[in-house]
Amino acid sequence: MKFRPAMALLVSVLAFGPTMAGGEQPVLRLTTFLDRLMTVDHLPAKVAGHTKMASTWSRKDDNRDGDDFKRIEGDRNILLDLDGPGCVHRIFTGMLGKNVAGTRIRILLDNQSTAVFDMPIDEFFDDRNGPFPYPLVFHKTYPGTLFPIPFAKHCRIELFSPDQKKNWGNYWQVTYTQYPKDTPVETLRWPLSGAEKKTVDQACRTWLRAQSSPPEAPRQWTSQKQITLKPGEAESIVLSGGGVIRQLRLHASPSTPEVLSNVKMQLAWDGRETPAVDMPIGYFFGNVQTGQRDHYYSLLLGVDKDYVYCRFPMPFERGASLRLENGSDKEVTLQVYLDVEPLDSLSAGVGRFHARLRETEIQEHCANKAELPRCGALDTPVHEILDLEHTRGKYVGLFLHVDWPESRWWGEGDMLIWADEDGWPPAYHGTGTEEYFNSGWGLFDQKAVSGCIREPKMHPGHVGVYTFHLNDAFSFEDRLRIAVEIWPAGRLDQMPHSFWRSTAYWYEFSP
Repeated sequence: MKFRPAMALLVSVLAFGPTMAGGEQPVLRLTTFLDRLMTVDHLPAKVAGHTKMASTWSRKDDNRDGDDFKRIEGDRNILLDLDGPGCVHRIFTGMLGKNVAGTRIRILLDNQSTAVFDMPIDEFFDDRNGPFPYPLVFHKTYPGTLFPIPFAKHCRIELFSPDQKKNWGNYWQVTYTQYPKDTPVETLRWPLSGAEKKTVDQACRTWLRAQSSPPEAPRQWTSQKQITLKPGEAESIVLSGGGVIRQLRLHASPSTPEVLSNVKMQLAWDGRETPAVDMPIGYFFGNVQTGQRDHYYSLLLGVDKDYVYCRFPMPFERGASLRLENGSDKEVTLQVYLDVEPLDSLSAGVGRFHARLRETEIQEHCANKAELPRCGALDTPVHEILDLEHTRGKYVGLFLHVDWPESRWWGEGDMLIWADEDGWPPAYHGTGTEEYFNSGWGLFDQKAVSGCIREPKMHPGHVGVYTFHLNDAFSFEDRLRIAVEIWPAGRLDQMPHSFWRSTAYWYEFSP
């Protein structure tokens, strides 16, 4: 492959490594987490610690996940009480207004008696007058904030109802990561310093641009090729040496569902015969039903009028290959653009990018329930997104497609993630499918790290929703299982014939 001659080589430790020169761990502070919200270079690096969630999921395993609070003490409702070091990445809830009238949210760090935040819940999620700026806080559908809250020793998040009305609200989720005890973390201080405010402003500008327009193209593409494939034909682009694919752009003509679901893309790293990615291009980029008609933009994937793009960093040390195979019955022309940065070497802790498509068919009235994986006391059927054993890695995102023919709501089921754990419940138990994608009530919008791509009507029809994990990626040392409950708005015996398809994105590390 041809490298850009003016491109300076990045030192692999600086590009991906979790430690500083000499093995010293860098201090994790607010600006560290904000930087990780703006960039994607850190995704292939291993991160110690486990991501979990405290939420109001129903311990009866039914669909009443809005208000099962786990610890109420008089006029206080403790959502999180956690020893550090760690970082809260996401606080998300349901309806505001009268549902939380008179109730305050308090966040106390490192066992201090004075709260860092102590204010009405409505004010906390106010994207104009609250503590956090849009788009790091939002409330178009469900209210939520992705503003990082790091802490060294302890974090307590509680709701306080001084007049005993106990308007606790509903559908609370707090996503956090606990790091090993020796991890240096600087606790959030408020108000912010001038330098921190500048970083916050930069993060907001980066997100606003990422959710509204495609990424910039490089000055010169490393590889640019037009490939025409007749039915059954395949062609490969081979890269030698070591490097990182920084951006991949692709355009298929024609861009119809039949073509996008039958033209397969395979990506293989370091001379391995088994590809790390082996799936139809439409399900990898998310536009299998919409082609180039409906656009979406994010930090990692997107669809513009003339191409789709991927910005997941894809490192390799001993060559890489991109193979495209036409499984459709039409001749297809593919425009392929690769932006590849050369690297002399990669550190041992750099993972290799993977993606996998899984499909579950639900027969009408859930007639095949006995054949499906099931979870919980009610044996709720699930669509299994990923199940990895004896593998070290880092899960970083999901694209979920649901072919749902009826007008009844499809997204009642909870997202479930087990990382290096077994049994029930998992440490990450959601309160509904839509909340995992930072939305709710059937109303989705496009954010830098989550959103939707859809036809003019969300349902009935084809649902396409995505979310990516930057600070809140899920690291695992041996086992990862991800599933989503299949639970319609009505009873399971009212289930229409439907298909659930998911593309999971993750990095794998050497044993």
